[in-house]
Amino acid sequence: MPAAVVMGENYDKLLEQCEMQELEAPGGIATPQVYAQLLALYLLHNDMNNARYLWKRIPQAIKTANPELAAIWAVGQRIWQRDFPGIYSSIAAHQWSESILPVMEALRVLCSE
Repeated sequence: MPAAVVMGENYDKLLEQCEMQELEAPGGIATPQVYAQLLALYLLHNDMNNARYLWKRIPQAIKTANPELAAIWAVGQRIWQRDFPGIYSSIAAHQWSESILPVMEALRVLCSE
């Protein structure tokens, strides 16, 4: 099986896990890492509606305290605007954490196809 298919299946499972973690989060507020992974995975799956609604429901305090969330959303905004050079530059402009880097790299590759 090609590596891209295997990785795609893993991203689908990770997306389901992140959605469950958000739903089961104490007080209805997930961790910043869950929000970041979920937002990046929605972008990877080109699910802009869920990405937008997730961005709206993330508490402002978490958005402010976690610049990586804003960086992921900046990529999402470029996708929404179909600004392909902006997508690449937004992805390249940030030093992604270990948990987000593979998703953003997969998104960069996907947008270049």
